[in-house]
Amino acid sequence: MMSILIVVGCPEPPALIPSVLYLINQLKKKGFNVVVAVNHAALKLLEIADDDKYYLKGVGAVDIDEGLRGIEGIDRIITFVHNDGGVSYTATYKAKYNKPTYAIVFGRKINSDHVEALKNSNINVYTARAFHNPLPIVNKIKEILANI
Repeated sequence: MMSILIVVGCPEPPALIPSVLYLINQLKKKGFNVVVAVNHAALKLLEIADDDKYYLKGVGAVDIDEGLRGIEGIDRIITFVHNDGGVSYTATYKAKYNKPTYAIVFGRKINSDHVEALKNSNINVYTARAFHNPLPIVNKIKEILANI
């Protein structure tokens, strides 16, 4: 069974948490093992949004920094990037695991420096103009899932 690591940083944009839950659900429906390396605040939001663990059941979760110490059996990485920290974490995770990595760069405006830095690290970049509305991110998730 293929294992996908999802990296989730600061949950400031409202579109982030529903997009992460959507991705987790789609991955689980496809039979993937899912692990999230997540910022503490984002994890709390995920847990509250999924109080009955409908989506999170069977999903491994580690602190975003702990994930850099090593998780066995990771086959692919998907990250959400909306700030400099997201770029740094994505590049670091890519370097640590040396696995195909897909970054969704999103925000009110797309930061071309973020896109360029990620592409220079051999990361597959998808962009979505989204802050409140998760639909543009969901559409990029569908593209990524078609390519995994």
